[in-house]
Amino acid sequence: MARLLITGAGGLLGANLALAAMAAGHRVIAVDFLHPIRHSEVESVQADLSHPGAALQVFAAHRPRWAVHCAAAVDVDACESDPETAFRLNRDMAGQVAMAARAVGARLVHISTDAVFDGERGGYAEEDEPRPVSVYGSSKLDGERVVLDECPEALVVRTNIFGWNARPKLSLSEWFLERLRRGERCTGFTDVSFSPIAVGDLSLCLLRLLPMPVFGRLHLAGGETISKYEFGLRIARAFHLSPEPIVPGSVDSMRPGARRARRLGLEVHKAEALLGAPMPALDPMLRRWRQEETDGTLDRLRGLVARPADTNQDQEGAR
Repeated sequence: MARLLITGAGGLLGANLALAAMAAGHRVIAVDFLHPIRHSEVESVQADLSHPGAALQVFAAHRPRWAVHCAAAVDVDACESDPETAFRLNRDMAGQVAMAARAVGARLVHISTDAVFDGERGGYAEEDEPRPVSVYGSSKLDGERVVLDECPEALVVRTNIFGWNARPKLSLSEWFLERLRRGERCTGFTDVSFSPIAVGDLSLCLLRLLPMPVFGRLHLAGGETISKYEFGLRIARAFHLSPEPIVPGSVDSMRPGARRARRLGLEVHKAEALLGAPMPALDPMLRRWRQEETDGTLDRLRGLVARPADTNQDQEGAR
């Protein structure tokens, strides 16, 4: 099996991908700065890939066949208040990783986001023109561009994920679930829609795509586009909880530091053609997500990551 290097390996996608890759028999090289992986079957590397030359040093030392770059600054409001850090982590670091992958001949998949679009209409295909409305979206779009400039055979994946986090930081789905279980009132935005995909399903898609000769931009998202409000209701139904704590609301009431795009549904026909199957519907993904809490998956996931260090920027590995 292949040697797979994962950056941001302690983050939401990175840790789940590491778990899936190990289950598939791959040798995982887990790179993270703030949240290093600790597992006997993993080559753990603690490195800050945002420093010039660090990525090349890591790639040269470990010679991966494949690499998935998950590390990024992902807190939208923090990016808005600190653009310099956002662009250093989401653009400059991505370029360093792309150069390193090209130097050692590694197949690179770079993880991007639906936030590169303005959300005016939704249903975005890969060919649609990006118009980000936040520093986060702009920095991620610049990251896409520098990756493909430095490594034209890379695959840039746009997505929006949910699932269990390996460390004590709540993803959107976990945030809803925690409040539903406590019976705490929470707001679901009726005016923000997206195409969520479970991180476990995305991980399996990535492992299937890595050996394929496909490059450029690809939308890997769930097969349904729903509002954040409906997302919360579907979580309640999947976990047999009362949906009563979820109240409909507008993103405008949140008064965020960064502007949020409203309609970020992604068109997934290209991915479906490549994978030979429809992208997964939400309810089956939620049922699998629920099962992971009791079948040992969540315990294995949380056992991967060392105790997190303090950081003033919400980062996954750097993500």
